[in-house]
Amino acid sequence: MDNPILQQIRDEMQRAYKPRDARKPAVLVETGRSFSTELAEVRSAIAALNASYALVGQTPPEPPTFRGRIGARLVKLVQRLLFWYTPQIVHFQYSALRGFEAALRAFEEQAAAAAAAMSRTDVLARRLEALRLQSLPRMDREITRLKAQQTVLEEGLALLTQTRSESPELLSAAVAQGACAEDLHNDLHKMDALYAALEDEFRGSRLEIKERLSVYVPRLIEAGIGTELMPVLDVGCGRGEWLELLRESQLHAAGVDLNRVVLAICRERGLPVVEAEAIAHLRSLPEASLGAVTAFHLIEHLGLQQLLDLLDAARRALKPGGMVIFETPNPNNMFVSSRYFYLDPTHRHPVPPLLGRFLAEARGFERVEILELHPWPEEHHVDIVTGGDVAARFNECFYGPQDYAVIGRKA
Repeated sequence: MDNPILQQIRDEMQRAYKPRDARKPAVLVETGRSFSTELAEVRSAIAALNASYALVGQTPPEPPTFRGRIGARLVKLVQRLLFWYTPQIVHFQYSALRGFEAALRAFEEQAAAAAAAMSRTDVLARRLEALRLQSLPRMDREITRLKAQQTVLEEGLALLTQTRSESPELLSAAVAQGACAEDLHNDLHKMDALYAALEDEFRGSRLEIKERLSVYVPRLIEAGIGTELMPVLDVGCGRGEWLELLRESQLHAAGVDLNRVVLAICRERGLPVVEAEAIAHLRSLPEASLGAVTAFHLIEHLGLQQLLDLLDAARRALKPGGMVIFETPNPNNMFVSSRYFYLDPTHRHPVPPLLGRFLAEARGFERVEILELHPWPEEHHVDIVTGGDVAARFNECFYGPQDYAVIGRKA
């Protein structure tokens, strides 16, 4: 007959710990068992051993009844009779407990190493994703620009081939005059490509520009501009972000520019553009035929007379109720006027907001307003709570609006 204490030990261990099926491999990768499952089993086994270890040599308390006291004394007697066997049980349990604790430490170390490896993998994955997000837009812009340059070269080659086949005498005369015209054309083409690359570098991504320009769309819609009868003409349309935004808003618009590379980029996107000089093109249009004339970062490239001519030509082409929107860098921002303005070597001089308003009013536009745009984020500002009025003036001069728009209307 078994000792009731030994039987209690067996029952406790069977309840607390079920040994692993011998047919299943112990390798976690093969079984698909997680570290948390393995650690839970080991902890359960150690808890069972601790519980059974506590039972060895334990004498139950004597019950208050006579029969209970007799039973308890019999248990003590059995324990004394088995004193030679009890140390062996204790030694076995102690050894097993230490073994399970070592296994637990091994599993915990393995789990920590796996967690560290996963953490390093996550960091690497995040770095790769950041590199992808940083590199792909730049590569996409470069591919688009190269395709545009290829288009320009193909157009020039086609024109040369057509001239050679249809008017060989004209080609001979051109050759007799020398290669100056061809060299000039090549130089101009190289400048177009260079300026397109400069815009890609410093102007911002297409998405950023479209987000900045979206502020004007509600104004056009509110004024009833952008319909077939009140179309928009964007002069100096560049890469066509504004035209694309208007098309997404289902507004009618076209663009004009002299740079063949950016025009090819616009045509690749299916945008209606014309290669022409802005003022000459406006003068060629029927009088009162447009709903709006827009120009973004163009007027700072013009001399005074050219700017006046642009205002006059735009007003002539606008219908009553039409609108001009001319956006330009804001020289009231010291960072703009002293640094960022000169990133574009074709800029002539800044146009202060007060001067922009005065010139628009002087050329007959009404309800002229100045719309200041794109201030620096608040985290760049100096704290006005501690700095007071000086900090507020500093923020206005250095972190205020970086651009502004002159918006005028034709009566």
